Amino acid sequence: MAKPNLRYGNGVFRRRIRLRADDRLVAVELEDGNHGFRLRLHHDGHVVTDVDADTVRHPFGTCTEAVRPLRQFVGHRLADGAKALRDRLDPGTHCTHLFDMAMLAVNHASQHKTRAGTAIDYEMAVHDEAAGLTRAEIRRNGALVHAWQIRSHRVASPAVHQGQPMMRGFHAWASAAFGAAELEAAAALQRAYFVAQSRRFDFDPPEANPGSADGMAHGSCYSYNQGVVERAFRSAGTVRDFTHTADKLLRFEPVATRVPHD
Repeated sequence: MAKPNLRYGNGVFRRRIRLRADDRLVAVELEDGNHGFRLRLHHDGHVVTDVDADTVRHPFGTCTEAVRPLRQFVGHRLADGAKALRDRLDPGTHCTHLFDMAMLAVNHASQHKTRAGTAIDYEMAVHDEAAGLTRAEIRRNGALVHAWQIRSHRVASPAVHQGQPMMRGFHAWASAAFGAAELEAAAALQRAYFVAQSRRFDFDPPEANPGSADGMAHGSCYSYNQGVVERAFRSAGTVRDFTHTADKLLRFEPVATRVPHD
């Protein structure tokens, strides 16, 4: 069982997502305190023709295997939209973040939705809980889209969304509350809020904190599936704190190699 993070309370979980759409390619990059991924979705204007990804920094050694399930996106008709994919695929068999990135790419691959040359930059900040409240915000290309106060995993403000859940049940109310662009940003912020909870814990030493000790339900993501979680050992030196270094996000600085002692 992971220990409490004694530094929690004065920091900020930061995540950045950059999307670039061209005629036949949508490239998505994501980096936060726990992950560093790059994904490319290729299409011919009608269907997805290929998906590939780089897992630069990841919590478990098994995360690299989660590139394979992305092949399930190949052949998807862009005209059918992203929802049809979500209805057909099981997100729990994928890396949560690679799946989200691929869904975002599909959502922007159709030329009637996103013109070639489109660039979108999402910046998320989830502040450590203080006095029972967590402040979370997201900016799109520098402009603030959502700023929420959250208490006990429910929105405390703005008042129009007060009491709405930030965990299970989030997508139901958010889908009804927001238009397409605002919903995309809201979903990205919710995911950042979820991952930000990891800041509460200290997973060092990694060898003492395998995935099987996390208590996560089977199917929560690729590495927590039965047959995988048994060999999901934590990667060393992969957790970063970007509280004061937001400018370093998406630089994908390499993970330092642990030098064994004599």
